[in-house]
Amino acid sequence: MSTLWSGRFDAAPDAAAFEFGASFRFDRRLFEDDVTGSIAWARALANAGVLAAEEGRDIEQVLMELRERGRSDPAFVDGPDEDVHTFVERLLVERLGDAGRRLHTGRSRNEQVSLDLRLYLRRRIPVLQRAIVAVVGAIVSQAEAAGTALMPSFTHFRPAQPVLVAHFFLSHAAPLRRDHARLTRAREEADALPLGSGAIAGTAYAVDVDALARDLGFSGVVSNSIDASSDRDFAVTFLYACAMAMVHLSRLAEDLIIFCGDEHRFFELSDALSTGSSMMPQKKNPDPLELVRGRSGRTIGHLVGLLTTIKGLPSGYNKDLQEDKEAVFGAEDTLAGCLASVQSVVEGLTLNRDRAAAAASGLLLATDVADYLVGRGMPFRRAHEVVAALVRKLAAEGRDFEALSLDDWRAASPLFDSDIVARVTPAASVAAKATPQSTAPLAVEARLEEVRRWLTRQLGAGCWVLGALGALGALGGGCARYCV
Repeated sequence: MSTLWSGRFDAAPDAAAFEFGASFRFDRRLFEDDVTGSIAWARALANAGVLAAEEGRDIEQVLMELRERGRSDPAFVDGPDEDVHTFVERLLVERLGDAGRRLHTGRSRNEQVSLDLRLYLRRRIPVLQRAIVAVVGAIVSQAEAAGTALMPSFTHFRPAQPVLVAHFFLSHAAPLRRDHARLTRAREEADALPLGSGAIAGTAYAVDVDALARDLGFSGVVSNSIDASSDRDFAVTFLYACAMAMVHLSRLAEDLIIFCGDEHRFFELSDALSTGSSMMPQKKNPDPLELVRGRSGRTIGHLVGLLTTIKGLPSGYNKDLQEDKEAVFGAEDTLAGCLASVQSVVEGLTLNRDRAAAAASGLLLATDVADYLVGRGMPFRRAHEVVAALVRKLAAEGRDFEALSLDDWRAASPLFDSDIVARVTPAASVAAKATPQSTAPLAVEARLEEVRRWLTRQLGAGCWVLGALGALGALGGGCARYCV
């Protein structure tokens, strides 16, 4: 099997060394992008007079036929070739002879590799973003369905304050939206044409790279041929975006593992998305969520691996850069699979309203008691001390605020009045919050609406029915339906 570089040598490559360096087993994924780039390059060469017009048309026609064949039959993209670039050129030469051999004029495999990966990421990142949108949509649906339901929030993994269940779900929608934005930035960073850079110094042929960029849908051209041959910053940015998305999926998975567990049971996992034990008949295990949590390490590893690969490279292309593709493909596959799994799990959750609400009461209302005293003129630090002493007493007695009589309240402070009973409830606690990012019902309603508008922008105009928002009105008011 000949290679793109075999003319320099008078002996065939060592079989083991050739296999060690070959990348076709994984870079065949770039077939469509390699052909697309080659079609544009053939046009550019013809426009520059490097190829005869008829040769350019013949090359373009054959390449389009090969691309269609690969799309309709992925198994077609196979063979003993060193890489996808060699595969495409071999088929072209088999069909066109010397005309096929002219396609590589003025072009280096160094820039071709960069081009293919840039085209691939520009094509595939929107697919991942749609999957993120689907997960956010599932989260929003759960938030809407939760309505006025309450649950405890946690700090230091200890019960902290009551929040709306919807507020909890939206706390996971927020980082996923940041992940969506990071992927957009990764796509933008890949949006520069490297063709025209040659192996490292540029090309001697008067190719109109601006027209070539437009032909391939790039918004600009790289600024330096030396940098272009070794630049993988765009791949690292993509891997970082994937790693952060996996971190956020892992944290969501951890929360659901805990809150679906027997100790809490705020939510119930779908039987279809749980597994059992080969020995213990009572077990209902959250295996899909545990796998998501575990696989986050893979994507973080891909990021660290590529950073380590490029950190000490000299200027220009080096074969080490072949490591970029398996990292990119691995991160993409892992994130795509985990997004699909998390979407299914979230969609299948059932809220145990009474159990979650019961856990949101008791001594979790201590801050609200202190705020009551502040409202009566007591400095907060003093109010904190008064309530902390009361909490100590109640904890020792195994009681909570609901057990206190008015006399008990006034024994703690004469500032307590009969309205304290109505003020110290989980519903009153969430309703008392006043900031736009808080768990206040109106704030959560506004955030739900804003996230729905974001979803609509991603998916296209439509009308969303938010029936659960009517229930939120019981704690703060708001419309039950709106169109965007």
